[in-house]
Amino acid sequence: MIDTILDPKIWLILVAAAHSIMGIILPTDWSKSNNKAMGGYLLLTAFTMLYAAFMMDGEEQARLALVIAGPVWVWFIVSIMMELEIDMGEEPIVMTWKQNVPPLVLWGVLALSGLLASGWI
Repeated sequence: MIDTILDPKIWLILVAAAHSIMGIILPTDWSKSNNKAMGGYLLLTAFTMLYAAFMMDGEEQARLALVIAGPVWVWFIVSIMMELEIDMGEEPIVMTWKQNVPPLVLWGVLALSGLLASGWI
């Protein structure tokens, strides 16, 4: 049961969708050229995750999930601690613990699922 819940493939697809839709596509002010460039660049992560989900399997898939999600999770923690601002929407967003619980959980579970299936522990 836990293997199904923590299947890296499921989490790669789920996080790619959430990252793309709720993290980039909806909140971004696409009328600004700089935001188009940054939003497009950030969407590349979703393509990498979907590649790992559909074109890889086993330990390779798990390791790539960990390598993608682990640094993103750490960057969220650093951004929150430094109270960095994201200026891609209509209003700047200050990174806080309260508003970043959902992405922290999603990226964290993806990293955890990758770690547990990687064969490294």
